Amino acid sequence: MIKRFFTSLLAALSMYTRIPAWRLATLERQDYAEAVHWLPFVGLVTGGTMAGVFYLSYQLLALPILTAIILALAARLLLTGAFHEDGLGDFFDGFGGGRDREGILRIMKDSHVGSYAVIGYIIYYALLISILTALPTDLIPSAFILADVLGKLFGTLPVYYLPYARREEDSKIGLSYHRGGQVQSLLLLGLFFAAPYILGYSILHFLILPLILIVALGYYIYRQIGGYTGDTCGACILLSELMVLLGMLLFGFRASCPI
Repeated sequence: MIKRFFTSLLAALSMYTRIPAWRLATLERQDYAEAVHWLPFVGLVTGGTMAGVFYLSYQLLALPILTAIILALAARLLLTGAFHEDGLGDFFDGFGGGRDREGILRIMKDSHVGSYAVIGYIIYYALLISILTALPTDLIPSAFILADVLGKLFGTLPVYYLPYARREEDSKIGLSYHRGGQVQSLLLLGLFFAAPYILGYSILHFLILPLILIVALGYYIYRQIGGYTGDTCGACILLSELMVLLGMLLFGFRASCPI
């Protein structure tokens, strides 16, 4: 059990980033099937990378804030190989151009980038960068980490309450995710309630918009294709991250009140 816990974490780092964690242990098919449950913890790595690059660029090198934000986002793209961004583009193409379930699934599996994906990327990054530049500068590093972790947490919820839309052998990665991961979820729940004491402000109100998005988007995806795919998960992750940041902009960072 403990070994599987460790190897599934290594599988998550190997699958969702370019970190060669697979060299540390022999990883099996089940490890990769359970890797999705570690995605929010991978967010600590990718979000921390963005926070570090932003701090280095803005505070130490005194680059303009817009430049520092773009460099931070570029660093994550390099670290992850644009794994979730690929899913977001396929989601836009599939649901934008597909007329029925078969058409949507076929388009999402196509490696070509269509006009819906290009337009979607432009709108997504325009919103993302504009929201980040509007946040208080000293809170942007925290925003990078929180939005990445929470986006990955909410973006993986469809795995738990929706069936897989394809046959497992038709998946891009050759497998479907397992629905376990209760231990990781409990750990994250503990982190949320500990956040006011660790960070100095509450993050619970940042959960409202991504929760609304995931419920609505999950229902729409289920009605259209009967379940989730890896591409829809990637889209849910990045769109949830956007909603977390929008919540930060709308609701602000509220001071905590220790019990």
